[in-house]
Amino acid sequence: MLPRILVAMISLVTVGCATVPSDRGQSIFDPETAWQQQKLALNNFTQWKMAGRIGLRTADSGATANLRWHRTERGDQIYLFGLLGGGKVQLDIKDHRVELRDAKGQVFSGTDVTVLLYQVTGWHVPFDSLDDWLRGLPASGDYESIEIDQEGRLIYLRQAGWEISYDEFMLVGNLTLPKRIQLTAQPKTIDALVSTGYLAGDRLVLKVFVENWQNSVSKQVLSQ
Repeated sequence: MLPRILVAMISLVTVGCATVPSDRGQSIFDPETAWQQQKLALNNFTQWKMAGRIGLRTADSGATANLRWHRTERGDQIYLFGLLGGGKVQLDIKDHRVELRDAKGQVFSGTDVTVLLYQVTGWHVPFDSLDDWLRGLPASGDYESIEIDQEGRLIYLRQAGWEISYDEFMLVGNLTLPKRIQLTAQPKTIDALVSTGYLAGDRLVLKVFVENWQNSVSKQVLSQ
């Protein structure tokens, strides 16, 4: 059974003598059509550079890092600055293989970017789905719940054991992309991580703040 799309309701308040045409809601406010157009535009935005910050909070600790993400048709390069005492961690993802280089130049490899990052750094970041969530899209596969706003933007998603909420957007070129995102691990994700020794406690929250984007095809800088 397909999940139901929930649309955030917006109250229209009359100010002074201003009036709203009676047919405006029918001609303009069509969230489902706007969402389909938004998905199409975002799915076509496939090669990019992103700069921002990411923070991780557990029950007993917290840390932040600068995030740089470069995606091309050949694969992904992800840089995290500030992990492990201020060093740089580089992730290269290509053809279902992941290579991680730490601040000391040591190289580790695997097939799961999320698992490899945790094993080396202790950070649990779902990078395998984050590329879609970062752009304001559901990742491939099923999801439990989705909510869009009146403008057709994704504002809440529950998928793959995470709750993703979008707190702020920015216009970049002719695209509307998320600026502030919060990812909260659901209880089943917490339980799975605790049982395998990947997490202690009952809390795992990630926050991403995007500073700017660059279209890797046109080389155009798309900033806030």
